[in-house]
Amino acid sequence: MSGFSADWLQRREPFDTAARDVGLARRFGAALGRGQNEPRRIVDLAAGSGANFRVLAPQLGGDQDWLLVDHDPALIAAQAATISRWAAQAGWTCRDGDGGGLHINAGTATWRVRAQALDLARDLEQLPLAEYDGVTTTAFLDLVSAAWLDRLCTLLTRGGRPLLATLTVDGRRVWQPPMPADARIQAAFQGHQSGDKGFGLALGSEATAYLADRLAAQGHAVSTTRSDWRIVAAHREMLLQMLQEAAAVAHEADPAGSALFTVWQAEREQQIEAGVLALDIGHLDLLALPKR
Repeated sequence: MSGFSADWLQRREPFDTAARDVGLARRFGAALGRGQNEPRRIVDLAAGSGANFRVLAPQLGGDQDWLLVDHDPALIAAQAATISRWAAQAGWTCRDGDGGGLHINAGTATWRVRAQALDLARDLEQLPLAEYDGVTTTAFLDLVSAAWLDRLCTLLTRGGRPLLATLTVDGRRVWQPPMPADARIQAAFQGHQSGDKGFGLALGSEATAYLADRLAAQGHAVSTTRSDWRIVAAHREMLLQMLQEAAAVAHEADPAGSALFTVWQAEREQQIEAGVLALDIGHLDLLALPKR
């Protein structure tokens, strides 16, 4: 799987944070099932620089023990520094913990955070899920295959663990103002999303629906909500990045349309300069609670 840079993860984080569904996060926390004197233990898949932990820990409240799993050594190396800066900005103390990882004293709660390097495509079953109360992941499941999601479902069902999967792309991209070439650009982008990202042919925009159906069939209570990005004229750099990405993918996936795509990109760039372009990107959050 080709990794994502720390710069890209940092750029997208404000849009992710604004889009998440807080209600699902609270229900996930209530389902973790630990007593008041025990930390709730959570494993985060494809954790990147730790954004999921940084958003969810304050929302969940209470003492927590997190395992941040990723395959990318550069992102794992960045986790501690990123989390330490975040804690300092919040006025919390952060220190190296006994046995590795970080201990954060957030006033009314203590959070332990440790990293684990793991190839999730190959070694998913090596995760110590029995030691944890719940599983989270963000902006990840649209990259994986149906077969990989089947493996995840098996682990969740066997262990009776809740899952909170946030910000999975669902295929909706709405440019404002609309242009005739948008549909062809979108078709090319959808085709690119279904390529192999290291986990087999990716489900892309179908991932949330597939996972919801599979987990419901295995007895989980499944809820989904929209968590769309809204990128407006004030977000000039993000709009430009999304535009350049869409055009590059379209040129690669549909070379016959290259002349059309070049014109489309030029007009969209003019709209960015004029402050009249906006983009909505559809995402879904999913909560799956096991049978009790």
